[in-house]
Amino acid sequence: MPEKSDVVDLEQRHLLIEQKRRLWAELREEVFANAGEELHTQYEIPQDPGEMSILDLLADSGLAIADLRRAQLTALEEAMRRLEMGTYGVCEGCGQRISLERLKVVPFTAFCVACQKDREGPGRPPGVKIYDG
Repeated sequence: MPEKSDVVDLEQRHLLIEQKRRLWAELREEVFANAGEELHTQYEIPQDPGEMSILDLLADSGLAIADLRRAQLTALEEAMRRLEMGTYGVCEGCGQRISLERLKVVPFTAFCVACQKDREGPGRPPGVKIYDG
């Protein structure tokens, strides 16, 4: 019979894989949708600066969403590596276990709630990555 930690690891692996599949599907859909929009806009030249601004805003929004998806995919890959190394669920800030409740909500997190709040709060060191889902 598998130990409880083995079952939890399998459940977390399944969550990570499912989230990765979902994010890849969303990213693929967004890329193809944006490619189609770009082809469409090649034939509809904006008539004034206002229309051009709207097109620029829509393009920037699409790129921002794609960047967010890529960041999430990178975080998922890192979480899967931690799972393989046996450090998944251990906070990289304080070394304590991350609660299962938090891992279920943000399965790719590397920080407990307290450490994540510290990273996002005022006075954090410059250049500290605060993305955590």
